[in-house]
Amino acid sequence: MRLTPKILERQWDNINYTSGGFLQIDTQHPLEWHIGYQSISQRTLLLVCDAEAPKIDSSKSMMVEKRRRESDNRWALTFELLRDEQQGVFAILCCDVIEHSRFALDEQEALKLVVNRYKQWSRLLEAQKSGLMNESMRKGLLGELLFLEQRLSITTSTLQEIQGWVGADGADQDFMYCDGWFEVKAVGASSSSVTISSLEQLDRDDEGELVIIRIDKVAPKSVGAITLNDVVHRIRIMLDDDARNLFDSKLMAYGYLDLQEYGEQKYHHSSTQHYKVNRIFPRLTRKLVPPQIESLRYELSLSALAEWGKGQ
Repeated sequence: MRLTPKILERQWDNINYTSGGFLQIDTQHPLEWHIGYQSISQRTLLLVCDAEAPKIDSSKSMMVEKRRRESDNRWALTFELLRDEQQGVFAILCCDVIEHSRFALDEQEALKLVVNRYKQWSRLLEAQKSGLMNESMRKGLLGELLFLEQRLSITTSTLQEIQGWVGADGADQDFMYCDGWFEVKAVGASSSSVTISSLEQLDRDDEGELVIIRIDKVAPKSVGAITLNDVVHRIRIMLDDDARNLFDSKLMAYGYLDLQEYGEQKYHHSSTQHYKVNRIFPRLTRKLVPPQIESLRYELSLSALAEWGKGQ
């Protein structure tokens, strides 16, 4: 049976932390896993193995310690949660690390997978305490991935397309290519407006496009429904090794890991509209507002943008 965060939460709740003991879990895994409490309230994941793990740095969220056990000369690696408010995501992290290393061929390979996955999680938790993207971030990422997937379907250079996804690296626009720049916005099918969240998003002298991708939550069995994980996996199989590695690093920068939680909510992509952003497009830019205004966000009426529509 696959280990889930709910199962792990129940197991933790049944442990008497005052006894100081640990409970072994998942005996079918190539590594030996235990859960318990390092102190009165600090939940801890314990890994025991014959091989020595490389040095792993602790973080603000977790204390990581490695030691050799005197009883059997094996190595113990502990991941101790330091922030009580992250207990929910810690259970998700633990399950993900265990599942990520489940099908390793041997202990050494499994240990390497554990360490790499922990480092990915550590970076995410430093950036956002929840470790998981909220719904707005998920829809935003899904919109960008659907746009990227369409570009990849007609290109002969997948690496260049992934390199052009600059929004994942913190650029003002989402995509930059030789044929122009593109700002992608995910909205609901019935939305009549779109929010421009900064002065910089549409502030360029060269022509570009505002791309509106209409996405809505739907029931799990809806025909044609997709999940965030579905689209990520579809894109991955379109890429060669170099492009796939870059794609994965950009997903990580965005805050995405391939988690079960991102494969549960289904969405329906109903349509996509393209609007040409040229010198007469209605927008606010840094030159048009007083210098005393540090930042702002505004909404554009989509029906009022008809003359800039590209008919797609």
